[in-house]
Amino acid sequence: MRVLRYKLSRLCRSRLANALLSALGLASFSLYLIYQSDSMMLIKSATSIGQMDRTFDRTLEAGLVAGESRDSLSVAGPGRLKTERAKLEDGAVKKRKSRKEEVAIEDSPIYKHLEQLESMLLKQAKTLKSRSVEVRGQPEVINRDLPLYEKAFTKQGFIVRQPSNYEEAYIVSNNTSAAWDNGQPQAVSSTDWRGWTVLLCLAFTDGDSKDCLDRSSFTKLRSSQKVNRIPGIRNILWKKDGFCHTMNQARRIPALKKTYLSPACWVMPSQFDQFLGVADASGDEVWWVFKSTSPGGNIQVLQPTKEKDYARVKEFRFKKAVAQQYFPNPLLIFGMPVNIRAYVLVTSINPLRAFIHSEGLVHFRHDYPRGFKKIPNRTWYLAQFKHYLKYNFGYDAAERAFQNLAAVIVQTLLVAESSLVAHFGRFSAHPWDEHYRCKNCFQLLGFDVIFNSTLHAMVVEVNGQPHLQANSDTTNWASKTIKQNTVDDAISILVSETMVAKDVALALEHLNLNVGILGVNCRSNNQMCLTQEDLEYLLATRRETVNRGSYQQLYPSYTSLKYNSLLRDIQHVLVSQLQLDDIPPYNHQGALLTSPTHRHGTAELQHVLANLEQYYWSMDRGQQQVMAGAVWRETQQNLGNVTSPHWDTGRSDVLIGSAFEIDPMYRDPRYHRPRCSDDPSAVPELLDLRTDPMIILTPTFDPKITEYQAVVPHEMALIKVWGYAKSCDCEARLEDRHGVSRPSNYTLGVGENRISMLVVDITHSQPWVVSTYTVFMHRRSVTDGEADFDHTERHQVCSLVQECTLQFLQGSSCGLSLVPDLSWEDYVKSKPHLPLCSSGDIQGEWLVPCSHCVDKRSCYWRESVWQPKGCRYPAIEQDKLQKCLAGKKLLFIGDSTNRGIMYYLMEKLNGTLTEWDKTHDIKVYTNLNGNRTTVSFAYYPQFWLPASERPVFDKALYQLIQHSRPLENSENTVLVVGGVHWLATHHLKVLQKALRREGLSSIRKIMKSLGAGFHQPVDGMHCLSLQEQRKMFYHNRGILDYAKDLQFDVVDTFNMTMARYREFLLGKCACHFHRVNEVIPDTSATSNPIQTLWNFLQPSSEGINRGKTKREDRHQRAHYHVTGEINAVYAEILISRICSA
Repeated sequence: MRVLRYKLSRLCRSRLANALLSALGLASFSLYLIYQSDSMMLIKSATSIGQMDRTFDRTLEAGLVAGESRDSLSVAGPGRLKTERAKLEDGAVKKRKSRKEEVAIEDSPIYKHLEQLESMLLKQAKTLKSRSVEVRGQPEVINRDLPLYEKAFTKQGFIVRQPSNYEEAYIVSNNTSAAWDNGQPQAVSSTDWRGWTVLLCLAFTDGDSKDCLDRSSFTKLRSSQKVNRIPGIRNILWKKDGFCHTMNQARRIPALKKTYLSPACWVMPSQFDQFLGVADASGDEVWWVFKSTSPGGNIQVLQPTKEKDYARVKEFRFKKAVAQQYFPNPLLIFGMPVNIRAYVLVTSINPLRAFIHSEGLVHFRHDYPRGFKKIPNRTWYLAQFKHYLKYNFGYDAAERAFQNLAAVIVQTLLVAESSLVAHFGRFSAHPWDEHYRCKNCFQLLGFDVIFNSTLHAMVVEVNGQPHLQANSDTTNWASKTIKQNTVDDAISILVSETMVAKDVALALEHLNLNVGILGVNCRSNNQMCLTQEDLEYLLATRRETVNRGSYQQLYPSYTSLKYNSLLRDIQHVLVSQLQLDDIPPYNHQGALLTSPTHRHGTAELQHVLANLEQYYWSMDRGQQQVMAGAVWRETQQNLGNVTSPHWDTGRSDVLIGSAFEIDPMYRDPRYHRPRCSDDPSAVPELLDLRTDPMIILTPTFDPKITEYQAVVPHEMALIKVWGYAKSCDCEARLEDRHGVSRPSNYTLGVGENRISMLVVDITHSQPWVVSTYTVFMHRRSVTDGEADFDHTERHQVCSLVQECTLQFLQGSSCGLSLVPDLSWEDYVKSKPHLPLCSSGDIQGEWLVPCSHCVDKRSCYWRESVWQPKGCRYPAIEQDKLQKCLAGKKLLFIGDSTNRGIMYYLMEKLNGTLTEWDKTHDIKVYTNLNGNRTTVSFAYYPQFWLPASERPVFDKALYQLIQHSRPLENSENTVLVVGGVHWLATHHLKVLQKALRREGLSSIRKIMKSLGAGFHQPVDGMHCLSLQEQRKMFYHNRGILDYAKDLQFDVVDTFNMTMARYREFLLGKCACHFHRVNEVIPDTSATSNPIQTLWNFLQPSSEGINRGKTKREDRHQRAHYHVTGEINAVYAEILISRICSA
């Protein structure tokens, strides 16, 4: 028997060996056939590509010739041929490589496995009876948010099943798919599972209750079914007390100790005593925001250290609320704090997968005295906010702000994930059950984020059911469209069926990550083996990214590796705080023990995900460049002379570009920041100071030298200025420590301009100025270098009505025009014989003597005069002016252009100007004309204040009248009103009504009309287009006619300033045609300069009251002079109107 068993065993072994050898032979022969087939395919591919290579020259030459026949941009020379050939060769190499990779990947076991898995998943989705959406939730939320969701799902071909009569909230039928119980829709039961694809839960709950879906049902959902709720997120992020607790726990994580995700907070009443201790220690400078924990609860901003607030604070010893520190040093826009509403779509929680929409909202809010409440109808969009940051802080700062925004959201979600993992552990019936991952869950969250003055972001709240209805706060159509786009793009992501198995397989094959796939190539030496659940996650991540629309990836992304330390710390805290049964099993020594249904967590997949996303990013960027080049070439062929590529990259209904896009200007190497230094000694130094157009500085720029001079021609009225700090911790900001740090336009008025570049340390909560560089830039006048005028020579009379560079008068000639049959000498002789003008708005022109009108350089602009048509304005001498204004009070109300006229009049009246300041308030001068004349001024409008805080015109006029009293109701009181562009008929109506109210209806009223200005594109100033300037001309004529109907005298300054608009003096608005200069005492005539200086500084004993201080005496001795030829012309017209009979 034993011998028989031995022979049988040998026979079996020999037959088994023969069978194995036969199988091995067949396998070898099959591999040989496959190899031969692949070789033939590659040979054919190489042959076809070789044939394509041989046609390079013909294709290149034919294409260039055809292109040049339609385009006159350049000539196709040998250099260009060589460049184009290199581009085509490079493209062909990439194409060959791509084709080889595709041929290889199709036979890859990884690809076949992924393709099979993807097909199975998509097939499961199609096995459902219908593409339907089941709606559950609370009536008020359904009424509010369902319309946008219904519209989005309908676009994708879904049927939305609403709860029956959800608006009335009562039961009408037992046969419908939804029933209501006591006014609430019942949770979906097991009998409903096969009838829907998406369960849309619209409620202020997690959904794991009777409102939407029982907790026990979450684990029974099919892989193709989705629920828009992540159980547990309400108590962890959504509820205010839960969010506070989560953020307090986050502060214990080592990686976040120096990163404040949210302001400090305490939960009342349990932490009331702890809060009081902190509040007392913080002092009076800290404000605290008290928020009710109920949805829509009140918000109070209090200071516990203030007695008036302490009584209200004590209520929270027994009242539920959250006390959150008022954000220190908030970013203010136009004096108001703002908060960002960012829409974040979370499509997987463990591992994490999240996207942020590029069309968020920015809400303006009142400051803490008014409870940080939203300001109605003051809403920006995320792209507008980025443009504001870019123009006021610089491109780099704007990019950093949005990176900070994304980072705090990702960090918040990663912290929340660790708590949700523990929460999901309760979904399993037994500890040995597979750990629940909520892979069917998704949720659209609203993150409320605020920035401080150094653009550090903090999360203040998270809303799990964002408001998606256009209400009274968001009545404009743009806000509703942004919300609709947010939902549309979210649904497109969730229901997409794009095949992406090849992309994932290519990435895994290409990267060599030492990662295996369970059931395919998993080995004991692999760092990790991916399970089927992991592969489903990878496929879904790639599919959602490809179909993300206007969403941007938050996590995973190609920059995810920066969260490594945070994930390690979170993992350590999670393991130390939770029981082993509460967390998924880990396998650090290899993946052979991993269950096929197990899914690794975020921390475990971090390395794989970050590398995959870097590969995708590189691949997608290359495809975009190829597509961009193809579009550009097609555009050149279709349009001919094209100077820059332009194509539509978004859908037609998108309101704004992506807030995360790159400004094309910064692709110019001139705007690239040089390498900075970490050396502390470099902090106060400026690395470079740049201008466009480039100017010559004296001395040549040196970081050790802080003052420079430069001279620019008269034609250069605008210059772009920027600089770079040497230290990496600093920025170069223009004019102010809060100024812009990007290339910024700067107006150059005629004469001296002072440009300050501040080196600012931005590592503090408030920017510190560490040094200031100053450039004194002198812009030449049109009269600089002008020869002395020779009255004996004959000169042409040249007329100027408008410049050719600003043609505001359509149909009129521009530039200098010859006045025929008239010499300058004859004009000067005939002018005194012209009749006096009947009003101050007679149309006119500038006349200037020139050798030849065609040559502007031959003109003598010092002799130029403003000539009204057919009349003249009389010149009032000083003595006549003094008699005219004796006993009169002159009231001026308006902007700086009115102030310039006033100071010219004061200087002519007194012979000198002893008082001057750039007042933006009310100023009264009584020491004029031997104390016989009083002049007062009120600045209006105070545009630097928020619109809600600016005094209205009636109030400003009332204050001016009160400061100027007593006033006579006669022509001894003269009121002059005027401005650059703000003046309208409304102001004249208000003025008439106010004068009647004050009993001053019989005074003399004069209106100075509009003037040139706001034609230069500079920061902080609006710039009018040519069409708007033309409209301003007609607006000016209308105001003049209206004023004359109200018995105003008028002085028209619009045409005379527009014709010489380039001759503006210092000021951003390019509207000032006057300048007040201090006159320095001349000591050269005195034999003893020291004594002269002493006499100037020391009060004289003669004619001066001994009680006066040295400072008062010096102020009395100082005097000023008003310059500006154009200002002098219209000021003289005003004087002539005041003193006319």
